[in-house]
Order: sequence, then C-alpha cells, then structure tokens
Amino acid sequence: MQFAVLSENEYNDYMSAQRCFLSQTVSYGRVRQAEGYRVEYVGVRDNTGTVCGAGLIMYQPWKKLFTRASLAYGPTLDWSQREVVAAFFSGLNRHFASQPRLLTARINPILARRWYTDITPLEDNPVADAVSHALERDGWRHLPYEFGERSDIQLRWIYTKTISGMNFEEAKATLAKGLRRRFNNENRYGVETRFLGPEDFDVFAQLYASTRDRTDGMPELSASAVRFYRDLMADMGPERALLAVAYVSPRRYLDQIAAERTEVHERIEVLRGRKETKARDRELEQAAQRLEVLDGQEEMARETLAERGDAEIPFNAALGFRVGSELILLLGGMDKTLSAYARDYPVERAMFKYACDEGLDTYNTFGISGDFSEDADDANILAFKRWLNGQVEEFVGTYEKTFAPRFLARALGAETR
Repeated sequence: MQFAVLSENEYNDYMSAQRCFLSQTVSYGRVRQAEGYRVEYVGVRDNTGTVCGAGLIMYQPWKKLFTRASLAYGPTLDWSQREVVAAFFSGLNRHFASQPRLLTARINPILARRWYTDITPLEDNPVADAVSHALERDGWRHLPYEFGERSDIQLRWIYTKTISGMNFEEAKATLAKGLRRRFNNENRYGVETRFLGPEDFDVFAQLYASTRDRTDGMPELSASAVRFYRDLMADMGPERALLAVAYVSPRRYLDQIAAERTEVHERIEVLRGRKETKARDRELEQAAQRLEVLDGQEEMARETLAERGDAEIPFNAALGFRVGSELILLLGGMDKTLSAYARDYPVERAMFKYACDEGLDTYNTFGISGDFSEDADDANILAFKRWLNGQVEEFVGTYEKTFAPRFLARALGAETR
C-alpha cells in the first residue's frame, strides 16, 4: 500500500464508485480552489496501482501564518479492510506532519456507528468500534459535540429513504398515508414547480432568508455562501444540481376553483334528477360541503391576488445535489405567509419524483438532531421526514488531531477544547 497525492481525475474515478457527500466531490474541490482555498486529493494505492481509499482535504487559513485541515465527511475507505485503513492514516499523518504551518486536522467519515429502522436502533456497527479505538490510539480525539452545539461541527445524524429499483408510483406506495395522499396530487392550489438554474439562485436565497427570520438558530446564508452555491450549481450542471421552486398564481388558482365549482354544480344537477336514496342524499351533502370549501379557497386566492398582484409568486424552494446514486437535499426555504399553498408539499414531491425517475438508490433528506423526543427542537421536521418510512443514519462523528506543538495550537485557538 502506498499513500499519495492523487490527480483530480484519479480521485474522481475512485469516488465515482463510492458513496460520498458533497464536500468530498471534485466539484466541491474545484469551487473551493476558485475561492482561493488550498485543496488536495489524497489516497492509497495497492500493489497494482489501484486506488483503494481517498479523501479531499481543504486547508483553512488560520491566523494568517497557519492552516487547519479538514476532510469533511471523509475520508472514503472500506473501513473493514484494516490494511487499507492503517496505510491511509499512516500516510495521512506523515503528510500532515511534513507541513510545519499545519496546526490541526479533522475528519468525520461516513461510517455508521449503528444501524436503524426508522428511528429504532437495530445494532451497533462493530467496524465503527474498532476504527474508533484505532483512531484514538493514533492520537485522533473524538470531539463530544453535535452539529447544533457548535457551528464548526458537521452533522452526525441524517434521515434517508431507500428507493432502489422503484419507480415513482412504487416508491410512493411505500410512504405513510398522509404523505402518499399529498404526493398523489400535482399542481393544485394554483401551484407549479420548476427547476431553476444558478442564475436564479437569488429566488432561493430570498425564501431561505424568509424562513430564517422565523426560525431560531437557523444560520444565515451569507453573500459568500450564495456565491459558493451558485458556482457549485454551475460546476455540477443541471443534471446534478437541483433547485426546485414552487410558484403560486392566484389567477390560476381562481380558474381552477371556477372549473371545479362548475363540475360540482353539474354533478348536483345530475343527482337531483335521480331517485331519492341515502346514497344520493349523502353525495348531495358532500357536494354542498365542497362548495363551501371552494368559497373559502376563493376568498384566500382573492386576498393573495389583492396583496401580491396577478403574478407567479415563488413561495417554497429546496436545493439538492445528485452525488453518485443519491439525491441529497441540503437546504430549503419557505414564505410562511403563503404556506397554505404548500399543502401538497410540491417541492418535496418534485425532488422525490426526480430521484425515482432517475433510478437513484437513496433519497437523502440530510440533517436531523439525533434527539427523537417530542421536545426536540426539530421534532416537527423529523415527524415529516418519518412520513417517508425511511431510516436514521448515525455516523461516528468528528475526530481531530493536533500536529503542531499543543501549546501553540491551543494558544492560537486551533485545537478544539
């Protein structure tokens, strides 16, 4: 086994057959390099020269003269192969130790700590225990923090849905009834969902900001972050970077209401011409109730028309990326004043349908807190995700190693304490 710095093509060839998240892709590396960051691709080759483990390293400038290294959601190895793991970290340690201005390094690999069905733990991963012990013996410290506790800690818990081998109709049948019923509908309430390109990213940024204004603890999407995501979308292209935005048109909604009202009145006339039966009377009652609902919907649509005008109004959005055979939903935004138009979850439906239509294996809704109680800050979010009838994934977490003299790393605030 030989540790080496890899070319971008070598790295990409290896990673194309592996499961990885966005921060371990060459697109991510290219965009970060364009921003001025130093990025390296490293790995180990076996005796035939075949790459059998790899990672993307990003170096963060620190106090002008120094750097910190990070393999966010990396490295990517077959963790059950001890020889590969030992060779990679032996080489990585030497690689980092040869850099006199490097203070610390972090890793947080996609290595399951335990397996779940929905939110119920099934069993611990023995490989994770062995790797954790080996890392700690090698000087890597496990950081006892979660994503919500420190802004510089990556997510350790996600919620995913396996959709391998299923088309949209088949996958939809596996969802909880509440979500399945909503996904049966498309373009109700005057809504249309479109996939936009990076040139329209400001639409998403505005909806994200609207959500953030109403959500405690939600991080700001800074100007630099907007540039980063726009550039990343451009690098990955429309086949792999997905920005779904739902638009509502009050005028379109009023036309839909008028058309349905006509259908209901026509049905009432047919029913009145029939012999009186309990079934007929019950259907007449239901038709009358539906007309009352339509009256309420018309009132809401006319209020929106008066307040927002006769326009296509963006009100819900999601940003996702296709990485390998997985669709990863990264960020979302909602104009809460128009949330009544999102009753069918149009953006989620569009993303889920895309993943099924493309034959992907995993629909990844990404981060959750790991707190499954009713009092959790993200309890409502988790409740919605559980409608997918998927599973929690729990990873081993973040490890850090100090390569500079410890007193220096601590004095410069580079070592996590």
